Amino acid sequence: MPHFHIQDTAFDTPLSVGSAGLTVQSSPRPYRVDFLSSQPLGATINRAIAEAAHPIVLADRRVVETHLSSCAALAKAPALIAEATEDFKTLDGVMRLVALLKEHNATRSSMLFAIGGGIIQDVAAFACSMYKRGIPWTFAPSTLLAQGDSCLGGKTGLNHFNTKNLLGLFSAPRRVIIHTGFLATLEREDLLSGLGEVFRLCVTGGGEFVDLMERLLPAALAAEPEALTRLIEASLSVKRAVVERDEFEIDLRRSMNLGHSVGHAFEAISRHGIPHGIGVTVGILVENEISFRRGLLSEADRQRLLALGSQLIPPRSRAALAGLRLGDILNVLRSDKKTEGSTLKLVVLERIGTIRFIDLVLDDGAVAVLEAALARVLEALNGQYRSAA
Repeated sequence: MPHFHIQDTAFDTPLSVGSAGLTVQSSPRPYRVDFLSSQPLGATINRAIAEAAHPIVLADRRVVETHLSSCAALAKAPALIAEATEDFKTLDGVMRLVALLKEHNATRSSMLFAIGGGIIQDVAAFACSMYKRGIPWTFAPSTLLAQGDSCLGGKTGLNHFNTKNLLGLFSAPRRVIIHTGFLATLEREDLLSGLGEVFRLCVTGGGEFVDLMERLLPAALAAEPEALTRLIEASLSVKRAVVERDEFEIDLRRSMNLGHSVGHAFEAISRHGIPHGIGVTVGILVENEISFRRGLLSEADRQRLLALGSQLIPPRSRAALAGLRLGDILNVLRSDKKTEGSTLKLVVLERIGTIRFIDLVLDDGAVAVLEAALARVLEALNGQYRSAA
């Protein structure tokens, strides 16, 4: 079985889970992740809702109109069909859902079905955690970002006081339904963004996971369901191993921030012109350069991951990166929640499948390293610009 390391802790996890799906050990109870893409999408969601004794639905309007307009069980259930925007991912959005739950006398015997991407997940998880001290919910993620990463682990966050994810808690679902039928209509950038988080988890999982992604990436980029399913299985297998060891991010789960410190800076400065998962991919490549310059990552691993990650960064994001200023990036890093004083708590690779936590003091020396790392990645991306267009 493949194995990987975070600091000095070893993990074992399967490369594939198949039709058996995953059971995730969680507090206060385990939950299931079921892979049901072999069945028609509409029939799968219809059956899940119809089988619940008291179903209530929160769904992304666009997802319903695109994929579930003929779903009879959804049409019969009490539902909040919402515009999945950042404005909805707030306490106001949560209270709209709470009002629906109260109106229809939701109890712990009810089941809320959350159908959509990360915004729908956040609002559902938050509301179901606090309403009557907790009611069960099922998540049917509709984006690759959610299917390949956020659906597992129970993290939820709301925007408040004009600050993204200022309010947060842990709220795991009772069940996750993975169906790649939702992904057939994803925009290209959304597909690449989701693959960015899959890339992060495969890099964390080690050589066999990176081998798998290299082999399946051409088919995944063409949105072939079987390739996407295999990569989602691999991604969630790695994440489950980490989350089961450190569900509430006391220590080892910090490894899931690989690529996020620098990636979030790119995302914020570009005003989300660089989507989240694409920012994470670039963040990994830049942090790899920092690790290489610190004498940790080998030249072979650096080049291998640069070649793989570059395929996930489209021309529009490359152009946005070229226009960013180092000073702006440093300002965001200095205000990062993982920065203590002038020290950034950074997650880096020591090798593919081995993660280390390092302190990066944001002094003149670190600024020079960051500038050189960013320049090296941008140079490599510009050199491959034509082939990726």
